[in-house]
Amino acid sequence: MTGEGDCPRYNAIMLRTLIALVCGGILLAASPALAQQVNFTGTTALTISASPAHPGPNSTVELTAESPLLDLAASDIKWDVNGSPVGSGQSVQVKLGSLGQRTDVVVSVSGGSGNDSAEVVLVPTSIDLLWEADSYVPPFYLGRALPGSGSAIRLLAIPHFVRPDGSEVASSGITYTWKVNGAVLKAQSGVGESSVVVPAAILYGSDTVTVDAATTGFSGEASVVVRTGDPQLVLYDDSPLFGILYHRALGSSSGAAEAVTSFAAVPYFVDAPSPNDPNLAYAWSVNGSAVTADPQDPSELTINAQSQGIAQVELSVSKPSDPFFSASGAWQVAFSAAGAGAGGTNVFH
Repeated sequence: MTGEGDCPRYNAIMLRTLIALVCGGILLAASPALAQQVNFTGTTALTISASPAHPGPNSTVELTAESPLLDLAASDIKWDVNGSPVGSGQSVQVKLGSLGQRTDVVVSVSGGSGNDSAEVVLVPTSIDLLWEADSYVPPFYLGRALPGSGSAIRLLAIPHFVRPDGSEVASSGITYTWKVNGAVLKAQSGVGESSVVVPAAILYGSDTVTVDAATTGFSGEASVVVRTGDPQLVLYDDSPLFGILYHRALGSSSGAAEAVTSFAAVPYFVDAPSPNDPNLAYAWSVNGSAVTADPQDPSELTINAQSQGIAQVELSVSKPSDPFFSASGAWQVAFSAAGAGAGGTNVFH
């Protein structure tokens, strides 16, 4: 649940806050990618290739002179960066500046096969590619919702194409081309289409989502690999005064202060709007005995301890409409308070 980009104007928390305002509470985390503006000049006899193809701010790019006509191996090749000589040979490494800072590179070739020159203008840019699944997470959860079986993935591209005067190109004027595993999503690509929704991969599978962003004088690319996994069951105390204590999850072994204690199970990353969605089926058991789930609140269990002892709580959650979905958990709860209360499942009797 990480992913800070290298653009200085955002950190992970600020990105989550930004997208929460834009998308109505959806929390997204950043997955950074790098891009560049590259303008080539010269004849068809001499060109310059860059590796990586999209170098970012303050990065190093390797430039290589290429020609189908000139014998470069037998030629004298000189490189200039911003008017100053930096090296010779067919390839040279160039350190780029900060976001939007222009670097002019000229290569000159002279030899028996002919003379020529070419120029490349490098302007580093960046693209923040943010994503989150539409799966369930509880209120105030600060992490990213991960994809589970049947869920969808929401992605948002935030390009930073900086002009010489320091202003950025508006996102609405940029053309976006979205791809999943190399296949173009034509219906969701186009001018201003900076966001996209795609289905999650089949369980335990992964998809590579790529966005190409381009406008006059600027271009860039970002990609992220998203893997689909199982939901995670977490058990919490459900206090009669404070409600579900989301800040204190039960471990594999925990204690209960009261003889009558209610527990709430939260299935993180399930494809459902709430834990009590009618499409989810809960199967509880305590000390090996099945407990019928409450039809109105199947994600909760109340235990009435008749005496001091250990309750072995087990839960499995299924989704009859989705054979790929499954989640299970087990917890040992030690009851030290004696005496019986009203309601709940009786144990230790």
